[in-house]
Amino acid sequence: MTARVPIGQLLVEWAIFSQDQVDEILAIKRKEPGRFCSVALRRGLSDERTLVRALSRQLGVPGMLAGEVPRTDEGVALFAREVSERLCVLPARVFHRTVTLVMRDPTDAAALSEFESATGKIVRPLVGLEGPLTAAIRRFYDLAPARAASLPPALQAEIIPEPPASPLSGDTLPDQVVALETRFDELALLEADPRPRLLAIDDDANIQRVYEAMFAASPFRLFQCTDGALALEQIRRIRPVVVLLDGRLPGMHGFEICRRLKSDPTLAGTAVILLSGAYRGWQMRSDLMKHCGADDVLEKPFSFDYLNARVVELAKAAVESRSTTGGMRPLAVDALRHLNAGLMHLQRGDLDAAAADFRKSAEHQPNAARPHFYLGKIHERRDERYDAMFEYEQAVALDSTFFPAIKDLAILYQSSGFLQKAAEMWQQALSSCPDASMKQVIREHLTKLL
Repeated sequence: MTARVPIGQLLVEWAIFSQDQVDEILAIKRKEPGRFCSVALRRGLSDERTLVRALSRQLGVPGMLAGEVPRTDEGVALFAREVSERLCVLPARVFHRTVTLVMRDPTDAAALSEFESATGKIVRPLVGLEGPLTAAIRRFYDLAPARAASLPPALQAEIIPEPPASPLSGDTLPDQVVALETRFDELALLEADPRPRLLAIDDDANIQRVYEAMFAASPFRLFQCTDGALALEQIRRIRPVVVLLDGRLPGMHGFEICRRLKSDPTLAGTAVILLSGAYRGWQMRSDLMKHCGADDVLEKPFSFDYLNARVVELAKAAVESRSTTGGMRPLAVDALRHLNAGLMHLQRGDLDAAAADFRKSAEHQPNAARPHFYLGKIHERRDERYDAMFEYEQAVALDSTFFPAIKDLAILYQSSGFLQKAAEMWQQALSSCPDASMKQVIREHLTKLL
């Protein structure tokens, strides 16, 4: 086995540290506990992002900032606090039979084996700094309710099979997959149209046509979505004042979408009207408004006049709420402004200006996936492979249904030789893909590779 080059030596070779700084950190390490990069961070000699990226290049695995790991009850429930603290690991994402862990040492085979035995899941390790990870672990578990260390039986029953752990072949990627890019135009023009936005989420084509006819001449701008798995990403991107939400959707149940939306502070001021043909009666309506947070619940078929009146009423209240409480400012509006500016710079080829705007967008809205996705795009154009992996991992961890980031991360893993990780990401891409024809392309690609 080839000996690992010391991180201090690499930091000097990459012109991040001078030799004097490395000697200073090594001298401190002899007196104080902690790993090299954690000591450097604690002493203010570098920032966390630079150090995590350096470790990522040294170890050949993606990295992640501890402060950007999204806390979920599902992640916290995987194993006990003492295990996380002892091995310094933080669950970043749970997807079916795969768990992504941010670790101080992603090469620790014993720790990886312990996690796989404890959770029954395949572990995808990322590297993080020990100090920030320790602080994040405390924050995660201090906020967590008391719960068992293992997954509840109900969750385990929903697990789907993982593809076999066989090496991938050297087959090239299908042109359709490589060519699939995220559209810039619609997002960049969102702020150019001042009309309040409605988002109708329903997989019934007839209902979609009804909404188009109802709001064609209204003071609202209508957007439509047909897949529950993509709904939250659409809501975060479009920022509607009112969401018309079907109760039963493919990908994610409408009730769960409503619950998540209403529990997200970055979406404050967004009204939700749940519509359902299956769940009826005033008691069901009361329960849904109480437990899911819906602003109203209507039965299908609904009265056009009543629905229109409720949309107008709720939209007015939402706009007033946003204007009096600050609503989307500065968190969402400033984040969207910088994101749009970054997209314009990216279209013109000004990568430095685009990167600066995307970083500002991420600062204003830390839970948003898109700024990290576009930063990954910029790093790829500059042939900065590990930096691109780093940003794509942030995007996928923040939104596990964000198909463009999942797809690009799968391509990057495969082209970099991380074959098992590529297979996992292609499976996740298959689950998240919004287009039926593209699903078939990915499915055929996976079949050839496995």
